[in-house]
Amino acid sequence: MALRFKFQLMVVADDDQQASVDEVVVFDKEYDQPEELGLTLHEPRRSCWQSSARSSTARSLRSWLRGRSARPAVGHEASKIGRPSSFRTLFGKLELASPRLRRCPCQCGGQASTSPLRELLPEHTAPELLYLESKWASLVPYGLTVEALQDFLPVGTTLNASTVRRDTLRVAGRLEAELGPEPIFPLAGCPDACASLPAAPPPITVGLDGGYLRSWDNEKTHFVAIVGEAVSSDGPAKRLGFVQGHDPKARRHLAAVLEGQGLRHNQELVFLSDGEESLRQLQCYLRPHSQHLVDWFHLSMRMTGLGQFLKGLAHLDAERAAELQDALQHTRWNLWHGKVQRASHWLRQIEWRMWHFAGS
Repeated sequence: MALRFKFQLMVVADDDQQASVDEVVVFDKEYDQPEELGLTLHEPRRSCWQSSARSSTARSLRSWLRGRSARPAVGHEASKIGRPSSFRTLFGKLELASPRLRRCPCQCGGQASTSPLRELLPEHTAPELLYLESKWASLVPYGLTVEALQDFLPVGTTLNASTVRRDTLRVAGRLEAELGPEPIFPLAGCPDACASLPAAPPPITVGLDGGYLRSWDNEKTHFVAIVGEAVSSDGPAKRLGFVQGHDPKARRHLAAVLEGQGLRHNQELVFLSDGEESLRQLQCYLRPHSQHLVDWFHLSMRMTGLGQFLKGLAHLDAERAAELQDALQHTRWNLWHGKVQRASHWLRQIEWRMWHFAGS
């Protein structure tokens, strides 16, 4: 048994009167197999999307162009129609009529004619498509981004990894330019700035980590990429990233993230890192008056390395090496149980005994 379905697009004017009705797509549907029930992923659902997007976009642009050509300050429509303009959307590539408008004689200077459609759509790509390309490309490789979009949306077979990479870099460059100048963070706990503010909300935790990446242009060189995540108690987590040494204004990345999370002047920041020196300097540069914590995993790795070093000293002086190892065990135990002052005392003991060991 087959049924015929008709999808129609109805346009309603401002006075709620029906302006027009267009048939978007007509198809016959069989129901002999379970996989044929409803609308499938490819056909005819993709046809419905593409036809609806093409019809609605074309009508919206015709209405917008009609309003532009009716303005005397802009000019009147030329008798010659311009070349069609391509517009990439989530539902495939659309070819849109792009008329040219002659400038009004009262206007001096500039081009004799303009294309309003090219002014409206300078990138020839829908913002939603740029958003999905950039979001997926930040999580998976460009090739997998293309496969994911083509699986779920009728973006067309012309979309490739090079296009996604170019669009993603263009979006990243625009976001970078919108960050603005380097901000000056307020000092947390300043009495003059915080006296009139309400009670501070829970602190925002910022985790930072760095990694060496191989340069694309010169594979023999590396650069350090810093990535992080800011987690607040009453909102979604936000991520940031920049290349250390190449970004002269690293603090503005964190400023944009914290501004989006509603950071107050009297609100505390808690930084988490692996204790690497350059990262700690960066944290102090970003906001000196904050808490700087080292996670237990990296702290334990450092103490493990120190323990291996002390085992090597046993060949020189077994008794002193045993004392140092015992002090290291006390340090580890106190850190694990949160007794920071006792752990600091044992670390100073290790430092003093190491100097005494080296001088003997």
